[in-house]
Amino acid sequence: MAQLSITSITKRFGETPVLKGVSLDVANGEFVSLVGPSGCGKSTLLRIIAGLEAPTTGSVTLGGVDVTATRAADRNLSMVFQSYALYPHLSVGENIAVPLRMRELTGLQRLPVVGGLMPGAKARRQRIASQVSRAAEMLEIGALLDRKPGQLSGGQRQRVALGRALVRNPAAFLLDEPLSNLDAKLRVQTRAEIAELHRTLGATFIYVTHDQVEAMTMSDRIAVMMGGEILQCAAPDIIYEDPDDIRVAEFIGSPKINILPLERSGTGLYLFGRSLEWRVTNAAPEVMQLGLRPEALHLTQHAPRLTGRVAHFENLGSEVFAQIALNDDALRVTLRATPAQRQMLGLGAEVGLGFDTQAAMVFDPDGKRLRKVEAMAGMTSEVA
Repeated sequence: MAQLSITSITKRFGETPVLKGVSLDVANGEFVSLVGPSGCGKSTLLRIIAGLEAPTTGSVTLGGVDVTATRAADRNLSMVFQSYALYPHLSVGENIAVPLRMRELTGLQRLPVVGGLMPGAKARRQRIASQVSRAAEMLEIGALLDRKPGQLSGGQRQRVALGRALVRNPAAFLLDEPLSNLDAKLRVQTRAEIAELHRTLGATFIYVTHDQVEAMTMSDRIAVMMGGEILQCAAPDIIYEDPDDIRVAEFIGSPKINILPLERSGTGLYLFGRSLEWRVTNAAPEVMQLGLRPEALHLTQHAPRLTGRVAHFENLGSEVFAQIALNDDALRVTLRATPAQRQMLGLGAEVGLGFDTQAAMVFDPDGKRLRKVEAMAGMTSEVA
C-alpha cells in the first residue's frame, strides 16, 4: 500500500478542458470518493491515476515515485470497472486468476495442455489456486468458482471483479461506479461489503460515484467535483454540515438544502423583509443566500420566521418530508418532520416555520461561504 498524490492535473480533449488543475493527496489506507454529476471529470481523473489516460499537464506520484509516464501495467493498481469486464468464456476462478497468471507464469507455462508440464509450472499454479481460493472465501463466492459469468447475478459478478482486483495485492484499488448496474437493494448490500473489505484490508481505495449516498456511507473523505475542479475535499460530516460552496451544499444531501434570499440593510439582515435580529458590518454584501437543511427547519406557532402552506408531502414512515410554498408559491422549502407532526401537514394547511440559527449557512451571490458574516451574526462560533 502507498500514498497517492495528484498534483495540478489538467486534461484537454481537443479544445475542450475536462480537468482544470486538480490536486489531491490520498493517505495510505484511506478511502476517498470522487463524487459529482456526470461530466464533471471524475472518471477521467481515475483513468489518469490508473495510467489509462495521460494528463495534459501535472503529475501522479505513488509511494513517493512519479508514475506519470509509467504504463498502467507497471503501476501496481487494481481497477474495478462499472461493466465488471469479466471474460465470459472463463469460469469465476479463472477470471480471478487472470492477473496472477499473467504476472507469475511465463508464456509457455500459460499454455492449456503442455503449460502444466513446464518446469516450475505446477508449484506456481498451485500457489495461484490458493490465492484465488482465499480471495473467493473472503468475498463469499467460494461456491461459485466453477461457474461462468453468465450464470451469475449482478452482485455476484461485482464480487468476482473485486476478487480479481484483490488477488493482485495492489498499492491501491480504483473503483469506477461499480454499483451503478445493481438494483437498489443489492446496491445497499454491496456497498456495505466494499466498506467492510476496506476495513479488513486496510488498503487505499479511490472510488468514483455520482451517488452521494455511496460516498457519504463508505468514505473517509469525499472530494466533490464539478466542472473539472475539486470544490471541497473533507470528511462526510464536514461536507454535509460545513460546505465551502453552495454547489457542494446543494449536491450533497437529500432532500436538497433550502436556499433563501437574504438581504442586508445597514447592519441588519432581512429574510423576505422580516428582520432576523442579526447584526453584521456594512462590509457584508447587500445580497446574500441563506442555506438551511430540511432538518434545520421546524414547525412553530410562536413568532415564525417563515409562513406558508403545505404544497406536497411524502410520508416515509420514520420521517415526513413536506414542501412548504412561500410567498404565494414563488418559492418552496422542504421541511423534515416527525410522523407525530403528520396531522399538522395536511395539503393546503397554513404553517409557520422557525429554524436553527446554529445550522444556518450564508453564501455570497457567487455561492462562496461567508463564514465571517455568520460569525458576526452569531450563527456560529467559527471565524474564517
